[in-house]
Amino acid sequence: MCTGAMAVLLAAAGCMSTRGPGRPAAIRYGAPRAPSPRARALAHYWAALMYERDGKFDSAIAELREAADLAPESLVLTLRLIHGYVRQEDFDNALVMAERAVAQRPENANLWIVLGQIYHHFERSDEAVGSFQKAIEIDPQNLLGYNQLVSVQEQINDIVAAIDIYRRMAELEPNAPGLHYQLGMALARVNDAEGARAALERALELEPKLVRARLLLGIIHLEQGDNEAAREHLETYLDAQPNDARARENLAGACARMSLYPQAIRALRPVVLSGNADPRQAVELTYLLLRATGYQRASQKDVPDDAPLMGTLLRALAWRGLDKPYRALLESLDGLDGDVEDECARFLNEILFLFGDDEAGPYFIDTFNALRQEGLESRTVDLMLARTFMALERYADAEPVLLEALERYGADPDAHYYLAIVYEGLERAPETEHHLKAYLGIRPNDPDVLNFLGYFYAEQNMKLDEAELLLKRALDMDPESGFYLDSLGWIYYRMGDAERAIEFIRKAVLAMDHDDAEVRDHLGDAYFLKGDLDRALAEWKRARRLDPEYEGVQEKIDRHKKDNQE
Repeated sequence: MCTGAMAVLLAAAGCMSTRGPGRPAAIRYGAPRAPSPRARALAHYWAALMYERDGKFDSAIAELREAADLAPESLVLTLRLIHGYVRQEDFDNALVMAERAVAQRPENANLWIVLGQIYHHFERSDEAVGSFQKAIEIDPQNLLGYNQLVSVQEQINDIVAAIDIYRRMAELEPNAPGLHYQLGMALARVNDAEGARAALERALELEPKLVRARLLLGIIHLEQGDNEAAREHLETYLDAQPNDARARENLAGACARMSLYPQAIRALRPVVLSGNADPRQAVELTYLLLRATGYQRASQKDVPDDAPLMGTLLRALAWRGLDKPYRALLESLDGLDGDVEDECARFLNEILFLFGDDEAGPYFIDTFNALRQEGLESRTVDLMLARTFMALERYADAEPVLLEALERYGADPDAHYYLAIVYEGLERAPETEHHLKAYLGIRPNDPDVLNFLGYFYAEQNMKLDEAELLLKRALDMDPESGFYLDSLGWIYYRMGDAERAIEFIRKAVLAMDHDDAEVRDHLGDAYFLKGDLDRALAEWKRARRLDPEYEGVQEKIDRHKKDNQE
């Protein structure tokens, strides 16, 4: 006998009631109604929960898909299914469901955010940005939308757009120190020092313990030449973070720029004594000891393995200060297993930048010239002297040094490379091309110089077919270089091929480790060539904000803005 709930469950399976004249229940009471789609959806949903609890995620997703198909109007089911697909890394199906959800509920800001996140996963950046902008349009107070949008803008290297978003977020939450800090960092990345300082100072007003703001303020002041303010901020930061090696380097830089060499040494010495110092920091400390006339201590410093030329040179200068025989050390330089260009880029340029062109530049120029006047003939010293002149943009002074080096030491790739840079700075195109070709005659597979020559041809609007081949060779060796991608795109622009120009310059924007005014200007020109004036103006405006002094951009904006308004 079937009773109670069991009777209902078993009726469809043929259980006969003993009540009545023996007729089947279906005849007596009528056929049972089929469960509604919503009820079936609920059953699948509960089944999915059970599968999830047991760790059977594939089965759970299958049940959720059935539920969502039966109740497509259910936002909860759709979002749960999207979450399941994402967890299983099935982004194709997650995208299908997210697009369906947005089509059904276009007024829901959170659905647009979910869709934007999935587009972002597929690196469909324009669609991701559009989705997040739509979410903000629907709900202007939705901070999650702003956060997601600024994340995409930063990842696609659109720092100008990121700055605008941070500003809007700071307006919504004016007392959030983290937002002002993020805004300050973004402004610093586009060299808006005044804006960055204001944002970081506001962050510190709201949260004095936000010591990273102190570090960034110190670096900004240092770059602006306000060395005393830089010193103050960096010392305050190091009180809280005494083991930050890079902060100690910057503090040493601020002190050295004020000729406070003992204080600079005290700032940097703990880094070198820690045993974890970079060769650069060891070289910097030796330089500071020389400037403080601490020749004895400088002479005792080991020559870093990665700095045989610079380390040996500085030791020789220490011996010279002690009136010890030093010429043999200097005369050994050209026989050492070192790369002049590599060490100039890593050590000499860093010293000039960190400790100040005005302080370090004249010191090296005077020292190298004095050694040459003593009769020293050293390729290493000559090239380092030329490199110092070049760092100070004194190209006319570098030229005779390099020409003499070529005459004295014969065909030399570094001398040819430096002369190409010098002649480009002096706007002497034939000599630039000559020395680039001479370099490649010695080192034919240097991608940087292949790029240099190819971009030079594009700038001169000449030999574009050869320029294209040069850049393709460079990209074969380094396909992710933003500089090479931009150069190839610029060559296509010169060829009149707007589509390929846009393709490669946009790749360059994504590949760069910073947003670059020149690349943005190129992209604007490429869009203008295509006839897309709106995008051209947008890119030129980005270039203008990245570098207000960038030549020619404002003129293009002014000239074509009227055309866009008509």
